[in-house]
Amino acid sequence: MKILFLVLILLHAGIHFLGLRKSPQFGWLWVVAGVLLLLFAYLYFSAANYAWFAGGVAILISQWLIFSDWKEARFGTIINLLLLIIVLVEFGVFRMLKRFDTLVESRLKINATNSSQLITEADLVHLPLIVQQYLSYTNSVGKPKVFNFRAVFKGGMRSNPDDSYMPMKTLQYNFTEEPSRFFRFTATKAGVPVSGIHSYDTSGAVFNVKLLNWFPIIDAKGDQLKQAETVTVLNDFCFIAPAALIDKRIQWEQVNDTVVIARFTNPPFTVSASLYFTAEGQLVNFISNDRFETDGKTYKNYPWLTPVSDYKELNGYRLGTRAGLWYDRPDGKFQYGDLELVEVEYNITRPLD
Repeated sequence: MKILFLVLILLHAGIHFLGLRKSPQFGWLWVVAGVLLLLFAYLYFSAANYAWFAGGVAILISQWLIFSDWKEARFGTIINLLLLIIVLVEFGVFRMLKRFDTLVESRLKINATNSSQLITEADLVHLPLIVQQYLSYTNSVGKPKVFNFRAVFKGGMRSNPDDSYMPMKTLQYNFTEEPSRFFRFTATKAGVPVSGIHSYDTSGAVFNVKLLNWFPIIDAKGDQLKQAETVTVLNDFCFIAPAALIDKRIQWEQVNDTVVIARFTNPPFTVSASLYFTAEGQLVNFISNDRFETDGKTYKNYPWLTPVSDYKELNGYRLGTRAGLWYDRPDGKFQYGDLELVEVEYNITRPLD
């Protein structure tokens, strides 16, 4: 699709540059339209937020020029209509990003901090020994307490076992004092753009997914989603920000030397998960019975598993960087996600995107 777009826009821009010789009266405007078309292509391939604006202005000027020389230039309307589809898709992405940025910025205004409070051994005494070992293993001890964090993943997701994974990139911001989570993704399914937002805060939880960044596929909200997202927040604490596990809202039950149960309360919900560690102190799996698989219409309560591997150094911490996302359905386990953690930042004072 991108190659077709590049061919179309280069051809279209080249024809506009020829207008300099063919139209003495409006030749300069043909050149302006051609330059704007090339700018649109550059911004599009650079994934710039305002690519849609350059494209929209270019199409408006181009179509006005076509109308002024309709007999000779009318077939350019077809290319403009094709480019308009891309402009609208890009504008849909821009709207989604704007909504996401607004959510994050409003939360950062009240939850931004440069923490000078360091985690000490005294902060760990209420934790099971294997969780204490995990915090030491991840290099969390001696580091600042975590009040918020930002994470970027790449990988793929799918809806059914027979589907191929949709290539995707995700970005999320989490806040710990008043637990909230804002997550967005961009993906392609059979070459068609798909985008989505999860939001979770005191007002509730919402999950929206749109095809071509305009047409709703999933529109989920309500108490079952908020309970499910409370589990996700606990999971994020466990794997992305282990330092957050000192939070007193998490209660612990020791099962054996390498398995514990974590119960996290964020009213009105208390959710739990079994955490599985290696003897070395790596957290390698998280299993919860409190999450729901949803398409926005139905909510099915299946055990949710997130096995994690490939521990690496990221921003001074040793974290698991490969995660599988699974539901244990009655007809067998289904892996719907395969993600890699590629960036993480803690205690952010302003948006980094």
